[in-house]
Amino acid sequence: MGIKRKKKKVKNKEVLFKSESKDLKKLRRNRRLKALKEKINVRKMLMWILITILLVGVSLGISSILGSQEEEMVQETEYVLGLDEIPVYPESTFLFAQDFDNESVKDMLAKGQSAYKINSKSSFEKVKEYYANELIGRGWDLVLNVDIGAEDKRFGQYWVKGDQGLRIYSKFNDIWYESITPEEAKNGLSNRVSEEIEIDMLLAGSDYQDLLPDYPWQIKVPKDYLIRYEVSEFEKLRAVKFQRISTGQFITIYPVGYWGSKALDFQLEDYTDILSQDSENWNIINSTVTSWRGNSSLKGTIASDLNQQEILMLKNERNNVTYVLSTEDSSDPLYQYIIENIKYLGQEDETSQP
Repeated sequence: MGIKRKKKKVKNKEVLFKSESKDLKKLRRNRRLKALKEKINVRKMLMWILITILLVGVSLGISSILGSQEEEMVQETEYVLGLDEIPVYPESTFLFAQDFDNESVKDMLAKGQSAYKINSKSSFEKVKEYYANELIGRGWDLVLNVDIGAEDKRFGQYWVKGDQGLRIYSKFNDIWYESITPEEAKNGLSNRVSEEIEIDMLLAGSDYQDLLPDYPWQIKVPKDYLIRYEVSEFEKLRAVKFQRISTGQFITIYPVGYWGSKALDFQLEDYTDILSQDSENWNIINSTVTSWRGNSSLKGTIASDLNQQEILMLKNERNNVTYVLSTEDSSDPLYQYIIENIKYLGQEDETSQP
C-alpha cells in the first residue's frame, strides 16, 4: 500500500498581501504619531523656554523700572542748606542763591539757619501741611504752633527730635528755618522774646558811650555800664571790661593771640592760664565749634572753683587778632547785643564804600 501524503495548503497570496499592507500602514501610522509627538514635545519645550525667557525679561524690566524710580526719588530729594536732612519744600529755591559766597550768608548757614523762596501759588499754610507729613515720618514731633501776633512767643512751627529743635516760619512768600534747642522749641523762643524786651528797655532812652577812638573794636554801650581798659598779656594790647552798675557783673573782651597762630581751643587754654595767674584756677568745662561773621569760632563755658563764664571767640579783621568775649552773667542783655552788633574799627567806613 502506498503512503498517502497530505497536500500542502497553498496560502492565498492575495490575503497575505493584504495582511502585510495593513501592518505596513500601521507601522507608518505609528511612526507618524511618534514623529508628531516628538514635534509636539519639541514645540512644548520651545514654548516653555520662550515663556521662561519672557518672564525673566519682564521681571528684570520691572526691577529696572522700580530701581530707576527709587534712584530718581533719591536723586530728587533735596535737603535744606544749613540743616540736616530737612527736605526742601517742593518748587522752592534758596533765597540767597545769588549771594552764596557772601560771608553773612555763610555765617547764617553755619548757625543752622536757612531761607527759601516759594512761588506765589503756594502759602505758608501749605508749607505747614507739607512738613506736618514729612517731618513726622522722619521722627520729628510738632510741639508748638504759634500764630502771628503772640506777645510772649515767636511766630512759627516748632519741632523736636531727640536733642534737636527746629523752628519753621515765614516772612513774605518764603520759608525760614532755624536750628534751636528742644527747650527753646517747647517754649516758642519765649526766652529770646524776654531778652529782647530787656535789651529794648535797657537801651530805650539811654545815653550811649563809645569805645576809645583807637580801640580795635567799635560798639555803643549804655551808660548803665562802666567801661574799663587794662593791658593784656598779648603784645600789650588792651582788653576792655563792661561792668553793669546794677549787678557789678563783668563782660570782657580780651586779646589772646594772632588769628591762626594756634588752634582756637589752645588759644582758649591760654586765656584760662592768664585768668589762673590770680588766686583762682580756671579750666575749660566745654567748648563747641561754631561760626561768627563768616569765621570759625568756639563757644563754651570756663570755670574756677568759685566762678563760671560763658565765652565766644571773635576774630578782629583789622588787626587779625583773636579775642575772647566772656561774661559772668549769660542772661546779661548786653552780651548778646555785643555778639550781634560789635564791629572792628573802621568796618562801617569800609562797608559803605561802593
